[in-house]
Amino acid sequence: MLTEPQKKYLITIYLLGQNGSSVRTTDIAGYLHVAKASVVKMEKKLIEEGLIMKEPYGKITLTVKGVSEANGLFTPSVVIKDHLINKVGIDPEKAGEASMEISSVLDAQTLDKLTDYLLSQSSGE
Repeated sequence: MLTEPQKKYLITIYLLGQNGSSVRTTDIAGYLHVAKASVVKMEKKLIEEGLIMKEPYGKITLTVKGVSEANGLFTPSVVIKDHLINKVGIDPEKAGEASMEISSVLDAQTLDKLTDYLLSQSSGE
């Protein structure tokens, strides 16, 4: 089971690399507002878990397992972010941060139920 910080980093790597862009340690640090040393430490853990690969001093990519895990977190994060922006009126940047926090804290079952509920509220208009 992934820890909350591992989930945040996976979502971030997935998000930053979505358009085929290479993801670097500095990009992750900037996005999460953490020190590069913290990112390097987490990268080692994610490599050990088989979730990412990293070229020495180079780009970071998700493994097949990493993509699967990240996708399971990213999709609910997008649904939550959309709800926070369009229904609650939260600034998009703040909504993005909040949705990542929520997605990384909740267990899979609760996250699925919340996502299903929010989707049902969107389609019920």
